[in-house]
Amino acid sequence: MRYFDVVILGAGPAGATTALALRKFHPHLSVVMVEACDYQTQRPGEILTKEAIPILQQLDVLDFFLEQNHPQWQTAPRANDEATPTREFGAAVDLQQGWQLDRTRFDGMLAGYAAASGASFIRASMTEARFMTDNSWQIVTQSALHSRLLNTAFVVDATGRSARFAGEIGVPHAAHDTLVGVGRALALESEDPSDDAPLIEAFEHGWWYSAPTADNRLAVVAMTDADICKRLQLAHTARWSELLQAAPQTQRRVARLKVAGDVNVRAAHTRSLRSCCGKNWLAVGDAATSVDPISAHGIARALRFGMHASDAIGGHFGDRRSSLGNYEALVHTEFEQNLSLRADIYRSESRWENAPFWRRRHHISSSTPGGWAQWKSTLTVSNGLAGGGLRAAEQTAWAPPRQ
Repeated sequence: MRYFDVVILGAGPAGATTALALRKFHPHLSVVMVEACDYQTQRPGEILTKEAIPILQQLDVLDFFLEQNHPQWQTAPRANDEATPTREFGAAVDLQQGWQLDRTRFDGMLAGYAAASGASFIRASMTEARFMTDNSWQIVTQSALHSRLLNTAFVVDATGRSARFAGEIGVPHAAHDTLVGVGRALALESEDPSDDAPLIEAFEHGWWYSAPTADNRLAVVAMTDADICKRLQLAHTARWSELLQAAPQTQRRVARLKVAGDVNVRAAHTRSLRSCCGKNWLAVGDAATSVDPISAHGIARALRFGMHASDAIGGHFGDRRSSLGNYEALVHTEFEQNLSLRADIYRSESRWENAPFWRRRHHISSSTPGGWAQWKSTLTVSNGLAGGGLRAAEQTAWAPPRQ
């Protein structure tokens, strides 16, 4: 059994930033990142806005990031169609200039810098969490070769939307919608710098997103609710292509492109933990709160809260008793602001008020746990101890509102 001051479960942008910041600003703490993936899975269509520049500078990785030559767009996304009034959906999305990320390189860069700064790295996944009588944690991990037992004073849940650790210890969570992204990649025939900006276009059943990727492809994704996706059979390539006709701007953009990938479906729902920290643990990034991708600030947000998490953990080890509470308040406040922004953006679209997707969003709450949210627990911890100090909520099945 190995001991670390901090075990970080997940080494995506939020987890790797937390590790790197801990090693940079709190070097007396021993840190290990536990990550199951090998950074080879493509995640097309993801954006990093320029608000991330100060964070990358603080972490001393900005120069290397710029040398990676991620595609950069120079203009803001275009709004729906030239004839569409600017008050409507596309124009309401306020994106800065930024980069279209190659996530394999970007995530690997952050994790690599964290490892170079002294953080250990284990390629494995967590299978069990045990809260001990001495207020420490034991984390059981499993890789292809063997299992490990890690002992730690503090755990960071950076496992993304699954919030694997928080679920293991029974922390209730809420789903605020059932948004999914149904996308595919198309091969670009040439590089056209005049067409390098992300494009967001509303249609009756949701909205389309498209943007060039680092490997000379165009990521095209239809965003809708899970039940609508199923009803429309949107996961079938023929139906996906048929529904694309309802988005003329996007359709014109892809008309002459060759399909380079199958349709895939990814969860994109807005969700939150009831508490994002507890007895010697905290959640960061999408594990704490995952927001609607319409904001397009998800990666920059992960970096920012990785920095905040590092500061909270440093304060915790420095006997600054308010540090975790301050962190939770910050996460909660930011999430409330995001819910309000989300509501404003969706309410700006008025063409399909009676369509289920838009009717739901015109009536969503701008605060939590209102709207569609239902708190539910996923308590599976084997020793009966909920380390977060929360009483497991009565399990409730989530369902979309009545239409």
